[in-house]
Amino acid sequence: MKNQFKNPTAVFLTALLTLSLWASAISAHGILMFKQVPFTIIKGTIVDSKTNKPLEFVTITAIGTNVGTVSNKEGKFTLKLNDSLNVHQIAFSQIGYINTIKSLSDFTGDETVVKLEATAVVLDAVTVRPNDAYMIVENMMRKTSENYSQTPNAMMAFYRETVKQRKRYVSISEALVDIYKASYVDDFKEDETRLNKARKSSDVKKQDTIVFKLQGGPDGILLMDIIKNPYVLFSDDKINNYLFNIDEVTSVDGKINYTVSFKQKTFVEQALYFGKLFIDVKSNALTAAEFSLNIADKNKAAALFIRKKPLGLKITPENTNYIVKYSEKDGKYYFNYARNEVTFKVNWNKRLFNSYYTIMSEIAVTDRSENNVAEFSRKERLGTNIVFSEKINACCDDNFWGEYNIIQPEESIDIAIKKYGKRLMKTESEK
Repeated sequence: MKNQFKNPTAVFLTALLTLSLWASAISAHGILMFKQVPFTIIKGTIVDSKTNKPLEFVTITAIGTNVGTVSNKEGKFTLKLNDSLNVHQIAFSQIGYINTIKSLSDFTGDETVVKLEATAVVLDAVTVRPNDAYMIVENMMRKTSENYSQTPNAMMAFYRETVKQRKRYVSISEALVDIYKASYVDDFKEDETRLNKARKSSDVKKQDTIVFKLQGGPDGILLMDIIKNPYVLFSDDKINNYLFNIDEVTSVDGKINYTVSFKQKTFVEQALYFGKLFIDVKSNALTAAEFSLNIADKNKAAALFIRKKPLGLKITPENTNYIVKYSEKDGKYYFNYARNEVTFKVNWNKRLFNSYYTIMSEIAVTDRSENNVAEFSRKERLGTNIVFSEKINACCDDNFWGEYNIIQPEESIDIAIKKYGKRLMKTESEK
């Protein structure tokens, strides 16, 4: 049952610390290889049309299909299209911007710049009353069965998790995962994930005395689907602990959305969240959410994240950022993307200098189907108790993903995978 997770934050982002160095590559688990098929690759960078500032986490979709991806923090993306899909147009959607459609023929050369224009929302058809904010959020939760799929979906998704010590990447794990996305109206059925293909690299040096391990993997980040898992933010016993306010209206995927801000009430002692909800004006569907954990009490917040640490080590969260996005098709909304990122300050007793670690995980749905949907066997399921990086082999093959869609890596990540992946594979071959 979903309410068994009393502390969802600890489930979808838990740091496990040990004094040992990062383990060597463990045997591959459940990796399936597929026959390559003809496909077309398009690449680009998405920017604001006026400022030329790169736009991150833009949703990119091949029109007429369920195939898509998202842009990275530098606005870059790569989209692979099976030639049998016969795709002619690509759609780009971002909060606060006009939906943009490009022809496949527009993408020539190595990379194409796609410019999105900020939208100016006309308010004459929208009456905003601040005291409506609580009611809008209640309606958002109440209309789940109307706005979200009542049937299970089979999804393919790209998953990535990284650990950085300051600016240096310590560990990178990437995977294609199959998802059994349970019905939104079945409270007793949870989402499931299965490993499809995966690779990792790590760069832990001898002087590193701490290893962060992220527990939860793809299953953990799927808990950020706050419509499927309302206990994360707005369960019946939590919603009254928040203050809501309508800040403005904006455009999401060409539709007018309320921007509803929320924060915990001052008398609430439990560490809750603050952030923004983007709610479609007509349907009351949640289209996106951006939020953070209240970490004003650093010690209390630390207890939510850390499962295990050495004596004499103090760890406190410095920043938390969570994003979840949904895509709409034929009047129904589907989970599309989620990302979480937490930065920790680490300090040993009696040591002069602190160290900072940032742990990030993200998942993007790259394909979806409502046909032939089946649950996974117990043996295949990943589960939320795994340390995902320990489930996969090191691999550094430029063509490893084949025709499958991934989130375009930041350049430094790409270099790290090539550099440290090869080094790790060499070490393994010498054993």
